[in-house]
Amino acid sequence: MKITPQIAALVGLSLYASPGAAYLTDPPTTAASDTVSDCSWWTVAASSDTCSAIAADWGISVNDFEVVYNPSVGSACKLTEGQSYCVERNSGVPTETTTTTTTSASPTSTGNGITTPTPTQPGLTDKCNKFYLVKTGEGCADIASKNGISLEDFYAWNTGVGANCETLWANTNYCVGIIGGTTTPPTTTPTTTGNGITTPTPTQPGLISSCNKFYLVKSGEGCADIASKNGISLDDFYAWNTGVGKNCEALWANTNYCVGIIGGTTTTPAKPTTTGNGIATPTPTQPGLTSNCNKFYLVKTGEGCADIASKNGISLADFYKWNTGVGSNCETLWANTNYCVGIIGGTTTTTTKTTTTTTKTGNGIATPTPTQPGMTPNCDKFYFVNPGDGCADIAKKNNISLDNFYKWNTGAGTDCSTMWASAYVCVHAFA
Repeated sequence: MKITPQIAALVGLSLYASPGAAYLTDPPTTAASDTVSDCSWWTVAASSDTCSAIAADWGISVNDFEVVYNPSVGSACKLTEGQSYCVERNSGVPTETTTTTTTSASPTSTGNGITTPTPTQPGLTDKCNKFYLVKTGEGCADIASKNGISLEDFYAWNTGVGANCETLWANTNYCVGIIGGTTTPPTTTPTTTGNGITTPTPTQPGLISSCNKFYLVKSGEGCADIASKNGISLDDFYAWNTGVGKNCEALWANTNYCVGIIGGTTTTPAKPTTTGNGIATPTPTQPGLTSNCNKFYLVKTGEGCADIASKNGISLADFYKWNTGVGSNCETLWANTNYCVGIIGGTTTTTTKTTTTTTKTGNGIATPTPTQPGMTPNCDKFYFVNPGDGCADIAKKNNISLDNFYKWNTGAGTDCSTMWASAYVCVHAFA
């Protein structure tokens, strides 16, 4: 049986903090004194509970529940009926370091004689001899580029990140070199090619030979951002830099890319123009903008279509209809570009400032606002979506499966394409 502090209050249980203990959230009943001090969510043990069942129910590992969060439980799973046990640390935000034993988080030595730092993700090659601690916001391509290895090697040595970097963990050590492998650091000396143009380094294979203008990519930028900043089309960027792939999936940070070619024409952003509808249209814009637009929004790096629609009080369907150039799933949205968020004759819904008020639903749980339609009525834990958050990120931060996230938040769609920023979503529901 799961009893949270909120439910405890509803049924009249007294909140009890163990003598001398101080937690982020007080336990609803007695808790062992050696429970982690940064505990932010609790469950009360029932006679039928097992450690594996509790761990599965709350989306944490059995080792974390038995050893890391609740050392008194131990690997023998010594549960006391009616006692509170920790099932979440630090409000679900990953801590700087994570231990997996009760002794220490010190580096370990594997059979290859190399000292392996912790924490690591399952799937690390046992031949690793060089490690990299991932910072928040970095991607697999960034890490490969910074360490002078191919993206294919990074995936091969760190299988836990998935085929498309979808399960990369921040604040975790990954392999960037192996025993017997040769890591070649990128050089920083410009080279001169046959076209007489000095080419800066590093570059990615697939650079067009007639390039005469280069751009050094910063961490967090995308192909559409780069094309927009340099006044070229996204099609040209892909044609001149084939190594990035068809959908920008292999773009490397801290690497030079081609943004101009010999004989090519670079377009300088123009001043706002006035179209036949009498409305001054700011530039730059993306092809596909509706001709009857009367309200515009300049997209910032990291924003998505759902974010923009939510911020401007319009439906995502209208945003796609008024800006056909972004594609059917926002796959070709350009940063630093103006998009239509209102039309002549249309009704724009004015949004209000987000408040911190809560409402009580039939389940007795206080629900914060605003929320997105489609949230399960059984929700008992909420998360405020920040611009740039993705469904997979939110699920990982809150130790839940992505399937459960979609089940509890149907308004986000089946692929996160319609999730709203600056709104609350459900990250736990009671049965």
